[in-house]
Amino acid sequence: MADGPVDAGLQAERTELAWRRTQISLLVIACLALRDQDPPLVLIAVGTAGILWLRQGRRYQRSLAMLRDERGRARLRTVLGTSLALLAMALLAMFKAVTTAPF
Repeated sequence: MADGPVDAGLQAERTELAWRRTQISLLVIACLALRDQDPPLVLIAVGTAGILWLRQGRRYQRSLAMLRDERGRARLRTVLGTSLALLAMALLAMFKAVTTAPF
């Protein structure tokens, strides 16, 4: 391709911003869980946000390389890991809601 990418790196910036929003959302969830005194939920949310934060620089560099080389694939472990953490948090919250609901 002679013209190259149209947005020259902006796609990688948008991807990085999306991951940052995910990290912030996880920290908000952790703060809400801390208020409700739910330590397992806090640990999962803070742990997942921390892992995403630690890997952010490398993920951004990979995104730029994929754009430069015009080929790339999603990082399955990162996406699956984040999805599993969110699923675990949702299941914990539902379990807590069911066990503490007055019947």
